[in-house]
Parts: sequence; structure tokens; C-alpha cells
Amino acid sequence: MDTRSALHLLLIQDGSATGERHLETLRHEFPNADVHVEGCLDDAMVHLGTHPVDMVLADQSTPGSNSALVLRAMRTTHPGTPLMVITDGGDGGPALWVLVEDSRGLERPAGSHRPVGVAVLRALQLRRVESEAERYLGLARGLLDASPDPTCAVDAESTIVAVNQAWRDFTAANGGTDTECGVGVSYLGACDGAAGDITDPDHLEATLMAQGLRHVLAGSLDHFRHDYACHSPSESRWFTGQFSPAAINGGRGAVISHHDITLAHTMEQSLAHQSLHDALTDLPNRDLMVDRVGQAISHSDRNGHRVAVTQIDLHHYHRVNDLVGYRGGDSVLVQVVERLQARLRTGDTLSSFTHNTFMVLWGELDPDGPETAVGLTGILLDCLDLPFAVGGIQVPVSGSAGVSVHTPGQTVDDLLRSADAALLDAKSRGPGQVVLFTEQLQGATMFRRSLETDLVVALSEPVQLVLHYQPVVELASGTVVAVEALVRWHHPQLGLLGPDRFVPFAEESGLIHQLGDWVLGQALRDAPRLVQDGRELDIAVNVSAIQMDDRVAASVHRALESSGVRPQRLVVELTESAIVEDVDATAATLRDLSRLGVKIAIDDFGTGYSSLLYLRRYPVDILKIDREFVSGIGTSADDEAICRSITGLAAGMEATTVGEGVETMDHYAFLRSLGCTHGQGFLWSPAVPIERFEAALTACDQVPVPAAGAPVARPRHALDTAVTALIARMHLERAPLHTVAAALNRTVGRHPTGVAWTAGAVARELPADEAPRGTQGLQRAPLALICTDLEPVRRLLRVDLEVAGFEVEETRDGHDAMSRLIESDAPAVDVIVVDSALASDDARWVIAAIRGHARLDDVPVLLVRSAAGGEPTGDLDDTAFDAVVTRPVEAAALVAAVQALARGGRTRHA
Repeated sequence: MDTRSALHLLLIQDGSATGERHLETLRHEFPNADVHVEGCLDDAMVHLGTHPVDMVLADQSTPGSNSALVLRAMRTTHPGTPLMVITDGGDGGPALWVLVEDSRGLERPAGSHRPVGVAVLRALQLRRVESEAERYLGLARGLLDASPDPTCAVDAESTIVAVNQAWRDFTAANGGTDTECGVGVSYLGACDGAAGDITDPDHLEATLMAQGLRHVLAGSLDHFRHDYACHSPSESRWFTGQFSPAAINGGRGAVISHHDITLAHTMEQSLAHQSLHDALTDLPNRDLMVDRVGQAISHSDRNGHRVAVTQIDLHHYHRVNDLVGYRGGDSVLVQVVERLQARLRTGDTLSSFTHNTFMVLWGELDPDGPETAVGLTGILLDCLDLPFAVGGIQVPVSGSAGVSVHTPGQTVDDLLRSADAALLDAKSRGPGQVVLFTEQLQGATMFRRSLETDLVVALSEPVQLVLHYQPVVELASGTVVAVEALVRWHHPQLGLLGPDRFVPFAEESGLIHQLGDWVLGQALRDAPRLVQDGRELDIAVNVSAIQMDDRVAASVHRALESSGVRPQRLVVELTESAIVEDVDATAATLRDLSRLGVKIAIDDFGTGYSSLLYLRRYPVDILKIDREFVSGIGTSADDEAICRSITGLAAGMEATTVGEGVETMDHYAFLRSLGCTHGQGFLWSPAVPIERFEAALTACDQVPVPAAGAPVARPRHALDTAVTALIARMHLERAPLHTVAAALNRTVGRHPTGVAWTAGAVARELPADEAPRGTQGLQRAPLALICTDLEPVRRLLRVDLEVAGFEVEETRDGHDAMSRLIESDAPAVDVIVVDSALASDDARWVIAAIRGHARLDDVPVLLVRSAAGGEPTGDLDDTAFDAVVTRPVEAAALVAAVQALARGGRTRHA
């Protein structure tokens, strides 16, 4: 029984037979009533004090409880509670129930009898039920109005029976009325009306919601939810409609709410967009591009067109970041994207694969040939020819591209791998190259994959890997003091492979970390055997650029601890390319290694990019002179000058030097005469396995130590007439000397001395009447070399000097300028014009390098700088340059200064 809606009655009777009959009659007439019995008036009054009731019934036959007494007591203490008196009818049942209306006394309605009293009580019960219903309705209305979401209730016929305030507000705000959307309206009818026009964008949404409500009302769904758009001309909004069953008007109805999810939907869309687009350029990322390539392939299979992809890699992009910082580098990337997108056709897609690698999807190509994709890619690369401007600095950017055209049966992965293989080949050929994937490249790719798989096996079974050790000799004494560990691979089918055959694959596949850990661990395990006459030898181990991360120092530390080898015996060798990838991170890693006690060596020094700019930031102990420079000793003044410069630089840094590739006593003698401290090469021993190391040490002891003295002379060698003719012809065509050297290396091979041709070697072989301009007093226009990375300045200087009759050559940075200046045996440049605004302290460095070079010290330098000063050359010795012009440069002042220096040479000397 629901006690909240039942009648609560208090019966005053003394328990006599008559009273019990009265009680039985009440319970029969009102089975759901809560009837409480008290035996006397006093007890009834006490009960009323704590238990309110709907009506008091007093048995007239109860002693002390006649109607007058009860009425008086009730009006005094509970005046609002109705009173009814039960009298005996004489036949054993209650004859008359008389309602006491108020304090005036008893009223006996005409013809009063028991049914009248029953009717009164039933009317009272009905009012009680209605009161409860109103209370529940008020509570339900309060709950509905408390919801901020527009909410309504519908009955089994989908008629709206109640709405909340938010529903009414929403209806009014959107131009609706109660007659259209309020109580009494059919919800399904409204949905069906909106879904009537299939061209209406809301058609599907209204149909789905109507379908969901029908299922809920029918009981086939316990709950239905649907997200939908509800846009207006002024804003876009999204809602979720929720339909839940509810008992309404005796049937299965539903409560429907519409929750605004615009903010969540917008955030979800934003996150979804971010997950599929590059944060900097907003281009599709790799995941989205792979999906679009798959769609394009499916579409092309249906319509007969071809699909192609191009991968574009920006060469050495870290240099851009070094030049203009990371923000400047990001600005350049955005400009690159803008240029690339401007060259695309409608329907083509540009995506960002990595930070400096892009992919283009070419759709609907001519099915007859792939040349279209190659041509389109060439157009894209052409847009990189002009430099990019960042904060007044002109930044050059170059790139290479690999193209792959889809063929039937190829998967998306196959197509992308083919483009990647073509890109690798293009990068190996140099900037600006476009390579189309072909059958030949496919064979090379398959071989590389096979080799990578075999390397995984080799690393799991290290018996295939072996270390060879090459002695490093102290030049002054001829004593072996160190060894370099070089990995070899006993491939089951290909035989013994050097590191150049498999280390690049290890770097590309990520296996280099595992390979590097094995090399380091094995070298330290061999340490007890790497001794001579009881002396422990230092052990040099190579670390690639890929390994230069925050893990390398921890790996070295673990290997040293597990082997027990003193850290001072270990030398970590890195190439220049490894130390300029990320200058700050590299400096931190090298400092971590140095704190362990190990030595740091820079391998192949002089072959990298901008090494002098960063060298001062690194804790470097050893500089290794690249074998290319050592091989030119005795034949190339340029190579000898570079060896001299590196040796002097190392001495100034209090570092030692190691000449690599020492093969002759002339090499030995020359390096020792320069002050180079160490050497390694075939003169003493090739790299040998540990089992032959003692024999190698014995061979080293047999090499005599040359006396310290003058460098060796450079003999001339007889040349083949075809070689002489080629040199003469290309020189008459005004080909640069380094271009002639490259042609000789490609067509006739090495110089008679056994080394590669260089620009200096070409210059020495020219007859006197065909020598490079400026070396034999030929009549010619004076030559000015401009060094600035600002395109507007470079163009302005060139125009002014060419109008005045000068020949002009341009370089973009200090290293470019130095490479140009030492190309030939005699300086062909009459005046060097250096812009003090060169980035990264380059101006000061190049002027100091010019003055430190024996063949360039007499070449005058004109400095272009700001009249306000404050540029990186401010503390440069005034004797390092010979004249100054200030920005903005006036043509007359520039020409006059250059002409004076060209005629008179240097004006200041230290």
C-alpha cells in the first residue's frame, strides 16, 4: 500500500462489541485506509499531537467521548482536522455518520445515513489522491525545469504532454511557438514533417530521430541517442538527442532531451584535425596521406588513370636552423610550403611526412607514361632556386626528389617504399636531382632489404661480426699508442664486408644503436689483448650521427663499468656531420662523455660543414685529418695547406692531431714537419683482426722515423696527351678548375701520383701560356670575390662592380669563400669584399682564415659594414682588412675603394 496517498483515520471507541463492529465496517468500506484506534478521548488527543490524520471518527457510545466533548477538544487543539460522529442504528450496525462541519456544533443533513458518510470519506480520499498527484506533478515539473537541456515528455502516441522552461526558451529563440512545438503537438508528426523534403539537409536527422522514438515507444529499444547538427545562418551548433522510456498516462511514453554538444564537438573536430595534420604547416600528415593515396589508387583502378607520388627532402635543413634559429627555420618551412602549393595542379595533394620531408600525391596522370610526374616534380624543385627571406637574411634551400608511379597490383606501402628508394638515390646524386623509381632501383632496393634482414640475423648471432684494429702511431717516436676499432661482417654469401657496405643500412633501419653497442662492448672486451710491451693502448670507437642522442653517454658508462676498462683509454670518434646536426644537444652529449673521462675525436676533419663555428663549443681532444688531404701531400699545395691549417688549429686548441691514410714516408715526413702528433695508415699496418694484432705491432716497429725537416718536394709527372688536351680544352672554355678536376677523375682516373685530381693539381699541369688567369700576369679585368649571405647586398655589389669593369664572383658564406680562394695554386682574386653582417660570426672567421693562409695574406680585403657598428667584426684587428665602406653602399665609394685595392694591393699589415 502506498501510505503517501492512503487515508489516515483515528477511531475513538472503547473496544466494546459495538465499537468493534464500527471498526470492521470502516475497514470493509476503506480497505486501503490506515485506521488507528484509541480507547478514550485523552489518548486520542495525545496521538493527534504526534500523528496528524485526515479525519477523526468518534463512537457516540464510547463513555466520555460523546460528540460534544470531542468537538470541544478538537476545536481547542486541532481545529483544522475534520470530525465525524458514528451513532448506533439499533440493528447492530452504525446508523448514522454525521459530519461535524465547524465549531457551531453538529449538523445532521436531511436524510443522513451511512452512505452519506461513506461518500464524504471517499471524496476526502479522492482529494487526498489529487493532492498527491499535484505534488508529484509539481515535483516532476521542477525536475524538468531544473534541466538546462530542452526536455519534453511524450505519451504512447508521441503526443507532447509536458515541456520544461528550457524547451520553451529554445522554441522561442528559434522562432517557434507553443502550437508548433508545445504541449499537445505530436513529436513524430513534427519529425515526419521536417523529413518530408529529401533535399532538406535536416531530412536524414529528422528521419533517424523519428525512427528511434518509434522503437523506444514500441519497447524494442530501451534507449536511443543521436547526434545531429542544428545550424542557423549566424552560427553552427550540434546537439545530441536522448530518448528514454517512461510510464506516462498509464502507457509507455518517453522523456526526450536535446543536449548542446557544440563545444565538445568543436574540440573533437579540432583534435581530429590536429591528429591528421602537421602543426606548423597544417598540411596532411603521413597517416592522412597514406589514406588518401589508398583512395586515389582505388579511384584510378576504376577510371583508368595513373597515380604517382613524389617524396621531396630538403638537404641539410639543420643548417637553416643553425643560420636563423628554429623559429626562423619554421618560417622558411612555411614559405617552402607556400611555394610548393602554388605549383600544384587542382586535385594534387601536398603533405608533410617529416619536419623537412614532403610528399606529393599526383592524381589522374596520363596512363601512357610516367614522364608527367617527373616533369611536375621538376617544376616543384625549381621553386626552391630563389633563397628565402627571414629577418633580412637570404636563406638558400635545396632539395632532391624521388618519384614512384603506381602500377597494377602495387599496394600503398609498395608505392611509398618505391618513392623512398628513388629519393635515396636522388640524394646520393646531390641537390636538385629528380629520380624515377625503375626496375634497376627495385633490384637495389630488394638487395638492401635483404641485407638489412641479414644484418638483423648477424646481430642476433654476433659470430658473423668481427672487429679489426688499426694501429695509431706517435709520429715523433714511431711508437704505437692507440688503435682504432673497425667493424667487419663475415656475410655468409657476400664474404667479408667493410663498414661502408652495411653501416648506412644499419643507420636507416635503426639497427645502428644495437650495432654500436656491440662494437663498443667487443672493443672493451678485447682491451686486455690490446697492449704493447705491457703498455695499455687507447681504443678508438666510431659513433655515428644517428647514435648521438641522450642514450649514448649512458651506453658508454655501462660498457665501461661492465668491462672494467679505464675511461681514459677510450676514444669516441665522431664525424663532422654528427656534431652539427643539433649543436646544443651535441654539446651536452659530448660534455657528458667528457665527464666520464673518455676522449673525444673528430673524424675526417675539414670535410664537414661550418665545423670551425662549433668546434669551440665542444670538448674536443683529437682532430683527425681526412685521408683525402693526406693523400695530396707531395702533389697538392691546397691539401698541404689544409693539413697545415688543421695542425695549427689543433695546437691552438691544445688538442692532438691524427693524420689518416698515411701510405708513404713522404706523408710521414711532411706531417711530422708540421707538428702533427699522430698518424695511421698502410705505411704501418692495415686494420687487422685481434689474432694478427701482435704481428701488426711488429710491422709498425720496422718503419723508420724520418728526421724532422722541410716538407717534401712536389715532382711533376708526365701526362698522357689526351689528359693534356682535355685540360687545355676545358680551360680555354673557362671551366672552373674544380670542374676540370672532376672531369678528369670521371674520364681518365687518378693523377699519376695515385691520388685524385684536385683544382690545384690541374693548375700545376697547365702550360705557362694557358695558366689560370692572374697567375702569369695576363691582361685581364680585375676579379672581385663577394662574400655575403644577403641576396640584395650581393646583387647590388655585383651590378656596381660589373658596370665599373670588374669581373665578379659570388659566395654565400665564409666556408664557400675559403673553398673558392684555395681552389688554384696562385690566387686569382684581386680583391675580397666581405659583408660584416654574415650570420653566425662568419665574417670574422673568414677574414681571420684569409689572413692565416700563407697564399692569401697579400690579397686585400674590403669590409662592408654598418655605419652604426655593433656587428660581429667590431673587435677584429684593423690590420686584418684594408678598407671599409658603410651601408647603404654608394656605388662611387665602392668602386673607388675596390679599384684602389686592386691597383695597390694591401694597405695595412700587422
